[in-house]
Amino acid sequence: MSTPSGPTSVERWLVLAEDLVGRAAPRLNALNVFPVPDADTGSNMLATLRAARAAAESAETADVGAVMARVGRAALDAAHGNSGTLLAVALAGASGPLRGRREVRVADLAAAFGAADEAARAALSEPQEGTILTVLTAAAESLERSAAEAPSGTGEDSRLADAVTAMVAGSLRAVEGTEALLPTLADAHVVDAGAVGLLWVLEALRSAVTGTEVDAELAAALHGYADESREAVAAPAGHTAGVEVMGTLALTPLDAAELRRRLDAVGDSLILAPVSRELDEQGRVPWRVHVHVPRAEDAVDVLRAAGEPAGLSVTDLSAPAHAHRHEADGRHGR
Repeated sequence: MSTPSGPTSVERWLVLAEDLVGRAAPRLNALNVFPVPDADTGSNMLATLRAARAAAESAETADVGAVMARVGRAALDAAHGNSGTLLAVALAGASGPLRGRREVRVADLAAAFGAADEAARAALSEPQEGTILTVLTAAAESLERSAAEAPSGTGEDSRLADAVTAMVAGSLRAVEGTEALLPTLADAHVVDAGAVGLLWVLEALRSAVTGTEVDAELAAALHGYADESREAVAAPAGHTAGVEVMGTLALTPLDAAELRRRLDAVGDSLILAPVSRELDEQGRVPWRVHVHVPRAEDAVDVLRAAGEPAGLSVTDLSAPAHAHRHEADGRHGR
């Protein structure tokens, strides 16, 4: 693939990303330390990518931005967990600068990653370095430098290949640096699991753009990741995991701000992001909500007071691999 264009190129990228994260998932789960050592980062990111890839496959347009918007909506609908949800937010955020593009230049890709980074940070009440955010920012900044510094007269295909190659190299350094940015990671002598997951997504993009094989050894030297026999990190003594609550609500911007305030007061790991920008007759757009709370009702009551949440689910964060994920009304969900 020389220049990404149309659903075929997006699909090719996401097929590769799903494969790489699928193979890495057991190690990512075992590496999962922050914010909750619940051994599901790889599984959650894989679920996001499966939905994203399926959406790309069914797209019937050559508009890369329209395909990415479809991908982002599907990813957000399927997302669970911090890293899975932030990956979905990033995919959705990348769509704006690509609207109307059938072929993507370095400057377009840089703008898309910049928008993805901005969307992911805006979705969080307290953006935390040493996580997937740090790597997303590094990727965006690398692409921005490439867009500004590419030699004049260089062919666009060559520029794009060089840009994504430099992006992966810079992202790998950012992943290596996560260990020093979070005390939880430093204490465990590991890098962040979500950051590694994003690194594989970026490596898939590099492979798709350049038409070369993926580097299967890319993460081999990362602390905590290379050990295939590594067991999942246990929660600290006295740690109370609580539950993860997720759902989608139609909200105005003012209502969304008030919901963020109320959920911040009862929980943490809050992610609140618009699923699309299409207004309904009441001036609302759908927002995806993710939050950790001690008890389900702490968040569910707040969500229901704000509107009629769809796809409301509760996950016991202390259950192995989240075996007890269920709908909030008691029925089993996905």
